[in-house]
Amino acid sequence: MNLKHPAFEAAERLLKPQGRRETGSYLVEDRHLVRQALEAPQATVEAAYCVASEVPALEPLCVARGIPLYVLTGGLLQKLTGTGYETSVTAVAIVKQHIVKPAELLSEGALVLCGERIQDPRNVGVLIRTAEAIGCTGLLLSAGSAEPFSRQAVRSTTGSILRLPLALAGDLPKTLALLREQGATVVASSGAATQTAAQATLSVRPLVLVMGNEQEGISDEVAAASDRVVRLPMAPSTGADSYNVTVAAGMLLYEAIRRDHMV
Repeated sequence: MNLKHPAFEAAERLLKPQGRRETGSYLVEDRHLVRQALEAPQATVEAAYCVASEVPALEPLCVARGIPLYVLTGGLLQKLTGTGYETSVTAVAIVKQHIVKPAELLSEGALVLCGERIQDPRNVGVLIRTAEAIGCTGLLLSAGSAEPFSRQAVRSTTGSILRLPLALAGDLPKTLALLREQGATVVASSGAATQTAAQATLSVRPLVLVMGNEQEGISDEVAAASDRVVRLPMAPSTGADSYNVTVAAGMLLYEAIRRDHMV
């Protein structure tokens, strides 16, 4: 294979946001994520690429699912992985984006994590990872959030993006209002709230937990569209002004499932 091969050009196109938007696909990289993609029934893998040493491990999985496997030199593979991780990346795969409508995340026992204008792609990735780990039915992201299918975000999910459904909301307050009409309870997190998470009822389902922007928190519009707004207590003497959004999400989700006797 060379730089002009159609299969290589298809993968190279996904290095840019425009290519991912136009094709509805994205790249996963490193042998562990590629193997997860090939083993996950939820993931639609379109093609896989690897160096020769990875063929024995990946070829049977590709053959079983009818997925083409292309063998690349280390130099060509580096062109698909950019800089920073080249020494560890020996495989890449093209995967279709798994995006659903917000209403599809709801079910009788649904727990949905939501992020409003999450700017750091690594935070988006860790939210996806955290949501899957805790048992959420999916992650809802507002417009203005970092792209969940960028390289930084995908790597930060450690594979969860291959299994967890994602939904996107162009108008988050309107979307939350619609979810409430369909029976969901919406609880937003804000450091300015008077009620703590421990004082709120988080055992109801379906439940949507909303985390705000890393710097500004939730917007007034999202607060107004929520059933209630709660805060996570901090030490009175702390000099920190807030928790990291991914840490706060994990704490709030744990509080929700602890009440539900799941752990």
